[in-house]
Amino acid sequence: MSRVDQYVDIDRMMSENELLLAYRDHISEETVQQLLSITELKLVQTGEEKKLRKRVFNILVECLQNIVKHSATGKANEEVASILLLGRHEDDFFIITGNRIDNSNIDALKAKINEINSWEHRNMREIYSDRLDKSEYSAKGGAGLGLLDIYRKSGKKLNYHIHPIDDRVSFFSLHITIDSDAE
Repeated sequence: MSRVDQYVDIDRMMSENELLLAYRDHISEETVQQLLSITELKLVQTGEEKKLRKRVFNILVECLQNIVKHSATGKANEEVASILLLGRHEDDFFIITGNRIDNSNIDALKAKINEINSWEHRNMREIYSDRLDKSEYSAKGGAGLGLLDIYRKSGKKLNYHIHPIDDRVSFFSLHITIDSDAE
């Protein structure tokens, strides 16, 4: 069993949930487009309201962009496998992503997620607008609002796990539940 499989038990996920999409490989800009096309079809097939499908899709876009921008590379820039699971459990959708991250980024990532999770969801529109007004683009092209937007649109706290691989990289998995009743 590979390290990735150790962190997310896909067999258990499939038997306990309605799994719409499972992907494990390198995720690039090109792959993102393919995954989004497949996801769009799968979401339409669920028969859910368009508003909920749009929220799930938008959250997935943010998740995939985070993987593309922040995944650590392997030795000599080799492509490193990431994971994506999209499914439904009872009335809520879930997205689980996983990718390698540089250990030097762990503390800042934990701090950011913990800060976001400390906010009350009812205040998110104001917080998001305020952060958007004050944001500056990073060297990787983002304004640092992806995780904030995921929390805002999902209606639930962000759950994550970080599993050390070696002294340079760890495997980061983000578990998002999308509240079907959230706005």
